[in-house]
Amino acid sequence: MSGRDSQQGRERLVAILRTQVADAQCWERAETAVRAGALRDRLAEIGVAVTPDVAASLMAAAMLLASSRDEWGGDYRDALADIAALGLELFDGAGELPS
Repeated sequence: MSGRDSQQGRERLVAILRTQVADAQCWERAETAVRAGALRDRLAEIGVAVTPDVAASLMAAAMLLASSRDEWGGDYRDALADIAALGLELFDGAGELPS
């Protein structure tokens, strides 16, 4: 896959998740921001830099698992939506310095 194709794939993934997250209640968005801060801290503890690649990986993994949830006999949508929202929050803030 070329760099352009992968960039377009990432942009599609981000667009899908932005649409899903836009429907969240304000308290859910606030909860995601708090969780994203905790995840940033945890990743720092284990030496993982928060980059757009890391954030996109979280989003892609969540979407993949959600799309195959029936195969696993469970309903992972809520937990996976949380993971995807965290990934999006990290993606949006990947270039920002911690406050």
